[in-house]
Amino acid sequence: MEHIELGWNDFWAEIFRVKHRRAIQGIQDYDRLVVDFCIGVMGLKKDNEILDIACGSGDQSIEFARKGVKVTAFDISETLIRVARERAKSENVPIGFSVGDMRAMSFTQQFNAAVLLSHSFGFFNHEVNRRILGDVFAALKKSGKLLLDLMNPYNLPRFHKTWTELEGGYLLSEPHMLDAPAGVLRGRPALFVDTEHDRIVLMDSDALSNNDIRMYTALEIHAMLNEVGFKKVEFYGQNTLPRMPYSAGSERMVVVATK
Repeated sequence: MEHIELGWNDFWAEIFRVKHRRAIQGIQDYDRLVVDFCIGVMGLKKDNEILDIACGSGDQSIEFARKGVKVTAFDISETLIRVARERAKSENVPIGFSVGDMRAMSFTQQFNAAVLLSHSFGFFNHEVNRRILGDVFAALKKSGKLLLDLMNPYNLPRFHKTWTELEGGYLLSEPHMLDAPAGVLRGRPALFVDTEHDRIVLMDSDALSNNDIRMYTALEIHAMLNEVGFKKVEFYGQNTLPRMPYSAGSERMVVVATK
């Protein structure tokens, strides 16, 4: 059987963010719960404008639009944006999807709110991560809100090696590893047995680097948000209703910052 290495946009974006995600039981209900939480905690109303940063294949973006929120959404992966556009068109949901890099945002006082969901913050070094928060601040209208949905660094999930049957083959996911001195959750290498094309697909260096995530504490996040100009910062312990206070044992670390 042939062995081949492929990059994030070439192959792994669709495997992880589309096919693997679809295989998660109850994921659509979960997306609706997350969006309901975001709308409630940020006080969004019909026709408010939201920026969905690193939107993936548009699952939450579509839920926001169904609630009457005007959505602008982007992701660095052309593959995922193609899937998102196809879904939005098939469901007759108006969303402005585009290919974009969160390191190159240039919006100015355009949105009532912005979200980075599913731990889509922390992929870069500290200075770049901080600059991204500053660019989000610039993109928000007065009193606009940013919501970061992050893993709780004090209560990380138990990661295991897993085999998952997906459309077209079988996915082997290795566990994440926490690099404690660096404060980085190192990406899990993966292998896909592609039964349709009789090959084994491995991650290349680009796909592996896409998985490293800086794990910030609440104190660090709070300081960064204050530094770029946010006036009020709140923390919650889960990304669904009811609103739960954040603690070391919380399921998630959800941050809501107000301009």
